Amino acid sequence: MNKYLNIIIISFFSALTLALKNVGYVFFIPIACFFTFSNPKNILLIAASSILAILLYDYHHVWSLLIVLSLITIYTFVYKEKQYLINLVFILLVNFLSLSFLLKENKDYILNLIFSFIGVALYSYFTYNMEGIAHSVRSRNFTYNEVIMAIISVIGATALSVSGINFALPVAMFFAMYFSKNQYPLHSVFFSLISMFFLRFVFALEESLLIPFVSAFYMFPSFYAPIALVCFSLLGILSKMDIFPLRVLEATIVVCVFFEIVKTTIVSAKTSEKIIKNVYQRATENINNEIISFASFLDLFSKKFATTKEYSQKLSGGINSLTRNYCEACYVRGECFSNNKGKLYDYLKNMILYSKRKDHGNEDPDFLSFTKLCPYIVEMRKSCMLINERLNLSAVATKANALVAQLNGISNVLRQFSVDNALKTEIDYEVFANIHRGLNDYGFNVCYFEVLKNRADDFLIEIGIKGENYMNLKPIVEAVGNHYMENETSCIFKNASRGKTYVNLVPKINFEIEYGYGALAQEGNNVCGDNYLIKQLNNSRLIAAISDGMGKGYLAYQESGNTLKFVDEITKTAISTETGLQILNTFYFIQDYLEKYSTLDFLEINRSKGELTFYKMGAASSYIFHQDNSFVKVTNTGLPFGIEEMIEAKKYPIQGGDLIIMASDGIFENIDSEKELEDFINGIKHLSPQKITYEILNYARSQRKKGGDDMSVISLKIIAAQD
Repeated sequence: MNKYLNIIIISFFSALTLALKNVGYVFFIPIACFFTFSNPKNILLIAASSILAILLYDYHHVWSLLIVLSLITIYTFVYKEKQYLINLVFILLVNFLSLSFLLKENKDYILNLIFSFIGVALYSYFTYNMEGIAHSVRSRNFTYNEVIMAIISVIGATALSVSGINFALPVAMFFAMYFSKNQYPLHSVFFSLISMFFLRFVFALEESLLIPFVSAFYMFPSFYAPIALVCFSLLGILSKMDIFPLRVLEATIVVCVFFEIVKTTIVSAKTSEKIIKNVYQRATENINNEIISFASFLDLFSKKFATTKEYSQKLSGGINSLTRNYCEACYVRGECFSNNKGKLYDYLKNMILYSKRKDHGNEDPDFLSFTKLCPYIVEMRKSCMLINERLNLSAVATKANALVAQLNGISNVLRQFSVDNALKTEIDYEVFANIHRGLNDYGFNVCYFEVLKNRADDFLIEIGIKGENYMNLKPIVEAVGNHYMENETSCIFKNASRGKTYVNLVPKINFEIEYGYGALAQEGNNVCGDNYLIKQLNNSRLIAAISDGMGKGYLAYQESGNTLKFVDEITKTAISTETGLQILNTFYFIQDYLEKYSTLDFLEINRSKGELTFYKMGAASSYIFHQDNSFVKVTNTGLPFGIEEMIEAKKYPIQGGDLIIMASDGIFENIDSEKELEDFINGIKHLSPQKITYEILNYARSQRKKGGDDMSVISLKIIAAQD
């Protein structure tokens, strides 16, 4: 409300409505009261601008204006409660007084009373809108007040003309620019059409047809608006259009320049969208900070309560025994206690804990000073050794292992989650809005649009389009995506139902993948203890995994199946695969029991980047065979899932024609030579992945080196996508 430039302009030109027959200050008084009652300081701006306007128009009416302004000022500062009904009565009386007595030409008291009620109704409307804002009623808005005030200003501005230019035109242009640039397009259109109507048909100003053009041009974003309007005006000047006189077009350029200069004082620099974006970013940062803070608290808590109660009680008893036997009767006790304030307890505690270490304390000058001063240090050291052995501190559990491990594990999970969020480079939400708008502009009936992932290298947009089949919309969706995204995109079919086709827009897929899987149970068992998972994620990634449960048969099958079930669930989340696996591994790690475990051989293929990542936890070796018969052997360096705290990731580039083989331990335990197996696979890599899988299983079974473990194989063939 305190847009001072607008208050000055509105006050200046609304005062000129005095020029209209029988109107007087009917429109000016409610505007002046509204601004003054909202902020008493505004009366200074209102008085200065309105008095100047009357002096320019007809200085004979200055005294009447001064009386009106005086009444408003006195009422404002004397009657501070500002009750709504009293305000209405005041405006009614001032209006009637000004029309009937201050302006002597108005002697029709009934007509004056009618106009006075118009002023009251106008103030009521202004107040109604502001109360709506206070009560969050969306149908009410201060901009509606500004529109009405701007229309009144335009009507009042018709009283002034300079060099053949009626001031109503530049005033109307100014407010059309203001409403458009303040992102109120409907208000701008309404104002421009009403202003044009009044000026064209009531005041016969043909040039008013320019006002809607100004409103339209200023709906363009950023600097395009003034450039477009100036170019339009210059074109009109050069072409010498009869409908828009030369001076009017020149005045348009002047108003445009003036508005651009003062724009920052009346138009918010931050749009609501930017504010929302900033709030979102700040909220994300705050969440990450809170997660880190809570993780630090858990670390502090685990360190604070790492020692058991039994351990603390025994240690405290030993320290009390030393002070009772040596310190209480010591003749240098006063000096010792004075020199070692707050440190003596730690000295005695460490002497007991490290009694068998001869070098303990040699690097601490304060402790050495204590030992030189103490006359019983030799006897005390011997007693510390006896206390240590008698209390059997070394055999006492010095750590509350379960609690500490769990707290540290949860702390690590929180940190991993926070780091994963912090490292994400998110796409500006305006990009997604542009894609949605682009599909609509093309003519598609977009019935569903949901952004599920918004990372720059891992985005996922689900789109539903009505009345189109996949083959028709695929190239258009990809073209729109490529236009607005920094990276190229691919459109993947999801499903179709009831005349609607649903697709996913993801990073461009440069590689397709064919795969096969097979498994054989150990001889004598009907159930294979291995489980596998091959899954195309909704984005441009594919995962494959083999898990080998401990032991054989159903129990092993159940354990490996549970592991892959958890892996499957965590890959459905928005966090990265590496972080998800690390979190899951941490939860396994902090279990109270480790007699059950399973291996995990996990592979993720990024079909957009052309990159694969292996995560091996106690798993067998894997292979990447190239078309030129060379290969890469990916060996395991980690223990089974949940035994080690950290998971190692190994990344490799892929190319068209590559064959990836993943297998469980049962394959390698059943063959005589890995070299022969590698040569065998190189000889059959031209076959389909499912056929390759069966051939490898048959090859391993035919070796019959051992009774054998369960055997599982996954074969994946990389195919370069066709442009």
